[in-house]
Amino acid sequence: MAAWRRKETAVAYVLAAPGDGGGDRGKKIPKGYLPLALVGEEGDGDERVLVRIDALKEPCMAALLEMAAQQFGYGQPGVLRIPCDAQQFHQMVSAMCSKTKAT
Repeated sequence: MAAWRRKETAVAYVLAAPGDGGGDRGKKIPKGYLPLALVGEEGDGDERVLVRIDALKEPCMAALLEMAAQQFGYGQPGVLRIPCDAQQFHQMVSAMCSKTKAT
């Protein structure tokens, strides 16, 4: 299993790739967060993130969950895979954070 290093934003934690000495191996997922695996178009280079549960009510997150259901189905074993590359996901999270701060 990969070591998970956390880089916190207001909505999501980025969980880094194995071998970077993160030191969070074996730690539990914090209460109120959902782990996701971001899968790019080619299916390689997935990045793992933790997303706050309350962020799932956002329309853009709901659209990502619907895309995941269409592409991978509802019976995914393990971490929920999302068909979105890391760059697009981080742009979306940044937009959600700025929208939250503006209100």
